[in-house]
Amino acid sequence: MTIELSAAERSLLKKVLDSYLSELRQAIAATKRDTSPLHDEENLIKSLQQRL
Repeated sequence: MTIELSAAERSLLKKVLDSYLSELRQAIAATKRDTSPLHDEENLIKSLQQRL
């Protein structure tokens, strides 16, 4: 299925996905450094799920 998006919609979607990817990278980095408690990771995931 193909969905046609306007330039404004594509731009907005790109910003949302870029933000999501940035937060995900930060969460992964924090986990690798063992500086992120599990409840913080859970809250981050819930926050990202609400955005999507």
